[in-house]
Amino acid sequence: METEQGATTAGRLPGGVDALVEAQILLAAGIDLQRAGRAREAIEAYGRAIAVQPDLVEAYHNLGVALRAAGCTPASVACFRRALRLRPGHGPTLSNLGNALRSLGETEDAVQLLRQAAAADPQSPEIAYNCALALRDAGQVADAVRHFDRSLELRPDRHSARIERGLAHLLGGNFTAGFADLALRHPAAIVPVRGKSWPRWDGRTLDGRHLLVRAGDDLAETALFARFVPLAAQRGVPVILEGPDDAVPLLETVEGVARVARRGGRFANVAAEAPLADLPRILGVTLETIPSGAPYLRVPRQSRHEPPPAVAGRIRVGVQWSTGPVEPDARSPNCRLAHFLRLAERPDVDLVSLQAGAQAEIAEAGAAALVREIEGIEDPSVLAAAVASTDLVVAVDGPAAHLAGALGHPVWLVLPYAAEWWWLLGRDDSPWYPSAWLFRQRRPGDWDPVLRRVRTALDAALDAPPAAAGAPADA
Repeated sequence: METEQGATTAGRLPGGVDALVEAQILLAAGIDLQRAGRAREAIEAYGRAIAVQPDLVEAYHNLGVALRAAGCTPASVACFRRALRLRPGHGPTLSNLGNALRSLGETEDAVQLLRQAAAADPQSPEIAYNCALALRDAGQVADAVRHFDRSLELRPDRHSARIERGLAHLLGGNFTAGFADLALRHPAAIVPVRGKSWPRWDGRTLDGRHLLVRAGDDLAETALFARFVPLAAQRGVPVILEGPDDAVPLLETVEGVARVARRGGRFANVAAEAPLADLPRILGVTLETIPSGAPYLRVPRQSRHEPPPAVAGRIRVGVQWSTGPVEPDARSPNCRLAHFLRLAERPDVDLVSLQAGAQAEIAEAGAAALVREIEGIEDPSVLAAAVASTDLVVAVDGPAAHLAGALGHPVWLVLPYAAEWWWLLGRDDSPWYPSAWLFRQRRPGDWDPVLRRVRTALDAALDAPPAAAGAPADA
């Protein structure tokens, strides 16, 4: 969270009072523009204020905030550093600089600055929150939780801090505390269907009536949490599993489901409901009791994907290098196709794109002869069939990877330095997916070494004698 600063100093330049007044007017105009969401115009106003009075601290601070909002993070860092030269130890500026460095992947420096900011302004819930986020990125979970606790002590009504604290607990393996905090993501009053709603399920039997479990739009999370539906059914609760239209055929393969329904349908004999992602909390799941048996999803029989015949002596590797735009943020889980082309150097490897809408990027990379596209891959059933038709999936944290794990299919994940909580800390295996191996960034934003390790592991697996095949080394 970043905030603007109003002018509080009255240092004069040779221009005298008139220059100071003009600079403060421009500063105030910039603040108004920034609060109105007109970042570019605010940047211009702050720049003019600085031209009139070059040592106006607040103008540099606010210019840094506006530049970061406009996506110009390196320039914002320069502005925050200038402001700190003019006003050393200023808590909000230290915090904003730490936030900017965090987004650039300079995690250690971000943690150091945000610790300084928290010490300089111990009554700020925003700074404690920002410090906690950076500490979590750095894998310092216990310290992160303490700073989240401090932020919530100062501002108890901030739900986002509690949710982020929950993610820190989960990252550290404390599922009981983590899922309790994450329950805020799922309001008690779920949006009614056709005017009808039911109480939240508390894990008890329902006297023969149905439990409505609602899957979200994120296919990766649906694949991750679908394992908990059979656990609910084992409690003697008939489950209606509701999901988006395109996911229904895939959800129909989950065991223990009485019925799979599309959203917005009519439901009879329902006694309670629960979001799919809230089932682990309701069921009391811990790190030690994650049901990891696979497959628990299967390829729908009606899938429209017809894989091409296998070519003797060649393996088919499915790849997904991004789940959306590749953001400039170094913490992004996404990378570019160019990093994955290292795998295409082997003539005994056929790369298959498991990524929807990848045609333009494949063409731009000149990789049309190296990466085969699959028609209709945006359909979850087609994606599941395509995953199953490969010998190995190599992917970022997204639908292809999670479907591969849920299908019990070999999958190698390439993960950012600050990965999602379900991958935990420092592991190259996964308690969620026995068929998965994890290749983690050792420096934020640095993908090349990760894909080099994947390529080395692929070479070892393909060139080793059959009896020597096993888990990849140095994941």
